[in-house]
Amino acid sequence: MRLNKGGLIVSAIYIVHFLVFSCFSYFAGLKASVLLAEFAVLPAGLILGSIWPLLGLHDPPFDADSWMNSYVFYFPVSLFISYMVGWALHAFWRLLARYVAPRLDRLDERLVRRFHRD
Repeated sequence: MRLNKGGLIVSAIYIVHFLVFSCFSYFAGLKASVLLAEFAVLPAGLILGSIWPLLGLHDPPFDADSWMNSYVFYFPVSLFISYMVGWALHAFWRLLARYVAPRLDRLDERLVRRFHRD
């Protein structure tokens, strides 16, 4: 299986983001460490935070002491989400290159002919 280049790039950026914010949260005070830890797993928090109310849940469906409320759960989910975002951006870029680029080449030729006459 070949992995997508755009997905890998965005995943690498997310890993750096996660490492920076988790290190900052380790050395910060209590309130700041909670905020920085939430920033470290932001993609999963955004997606899962919007899914739970759609399922009719007011809180996450697990206890606060559960392993699912830790980096062990949120980091892989965030990494998967960041990979999928990179994959989508790469696919969008390839569609633009496939369908818009030939028109731009023709536009360049017309502009060159027009300015060459002047």
